[in-house]
Amino acid sequence: MRILNFLTLNFFFVVFILFYFSTPLNSQKILSGPIQGHTTDTSATFWLLTKKTSSLFLSAESSVGLINSFSIQEDSIVSTNFKNKSAFKYTINFSSFNLGNINYYMGLGNMSQNEYSISLSSPNDSLFMFGSCAYIGTGYSRIYRPWNMTKIFKTMSNENTKNMLWMGDNVYLILNHDLKNTKRIYKRYIGVRRQKNMRKLLSASMQHYSTWDDHDFGPNNTDGSFKDANLTTAAFKSFWVNPVTDNKKGIYYSFKKGDASFLMTDSRTFKNNDGSTLLGEKQLNWLKNELLSSVSTFKIIILSNQLINCIQGHESYYDFEAERTDLISFINLNKIPGVLFLSGDRHHSEINIESDQNYYPIYDVTCSALSSPRPKFRGWGAEGGLSTRLENSFITKHNYGLLLIKSSNGEKSLIVRFMDKNRKKLFEHEIPMKTLGY
Repeated sequence: MRILNFLTLNFFFVVFILFYFSTPLNSQKILSGPIQGHTTDTSATFWLLTKKTSSLFLSAESSVGLINSFSIQEDSIVSTNFKNKSAFKYTINFSSFNLGNINYYMGLGNMSQNEYSISLSSPNDSLFMFGSCAYIGTGYSRIYRPWNMTKIFKTMSNENTKNMLWMGDNVYLILNHDLKNTKRIYKRYIGVRRQKNMRKLLSASMQHYSTWDDHDFGPNNTDGSFKDANLTTAAFKSFWVNPVTDNKKGIYYSFKKGDASFLMTDSRTFKNNDGSTLLGEKQLNWLKNELLSSVSTFKIIILSNQLINCIQGHESYYDFEAERTDLISFINLNKIPGVLFLSGDRHHSEINIESDQNYYPIYDVTCSALSSPRPKFRGWGAEGGLSTRLENSFITKHNYGLLLIKSSNGEKSLIVRFMDKNRKKLFEHEIPMKTLGY
């Protein structure tokens, strides 16, 4: 019997050794992505996370065969290294005339090239997906929430849209753990990016745009005084591919798709918790100029804090009354039509409408949470039924939002939908353009 046990143990030991040394433990591979970011009529920028590689090989072609119209912007292939992992950003340029479908091919080091498609924008883009508060526990953060609820990201990856708007709390950095240094911040980002369903959404054929809120930026409810904001800013810029701006400070920018302009604002970098400023003078002036110059039917301002809900104990633009009044007055004084707000943060969804101080109703569409703990786990109720809240719009299930621009007989309208993890419609509301100052 002892001889039999000895032979059995040795047999399994030999099998283990053969398996161990035949498995490519050190092989280079893609960990997350490619994620398509800002895309224009002539270029598309991507982000990619790899393991054990320091070089990319790229080529591209069109379905109509215009090979010479492409170029790979070599100086844009920039990598950020973390241990044996590299985060690459690269740009593919193409001509502005009709190219049909565009595919590109990518290889790592000596790996064979894989084929990927580029999601192209068009003047007819009419469906936009949005959401906020995407908690995914990895490593230490699983102590706070041992289970992850990520099916919603797989569902979102199958939506027939070309654009996804991330409105903040896209990653949750834990104060006394992740926020200690750059190494831990990057480790947390990488853990989230490698989660299976999140990977599926981020690598789907759509363009991703993002801004941040307190948990991407620093501690809960923090303001611009956070001492390590330079570290979280560097990490955010390393892991997202937003439009390049001249901003020396802050994460804010604009882009246009179809009949809508999107104004992504930064509610953290310039915030002062004494109530004096949320966006800050420079960003507020930028926002006003963008609103004045926009010719889009809908001008959609992404503000991570709510504009209208003023329930005490939660962050709201009402906490910064002078700056809020300045912005709303500017819209009214200049009679800028088509303005509405998207917000997140609150771990519930709702639509609030404010009309008493405006020449047309101002809408604030709050969409939260994608996967973070929901109100029923935190003792929140329906907050007494706000007088500004659209009836039946209060949603506490995990959900994401869809904006659909509809055109009929020359009249446009914006349809807002809240969807659950099974792609079931939870709520829908239509906002005709004629109610927004036209």
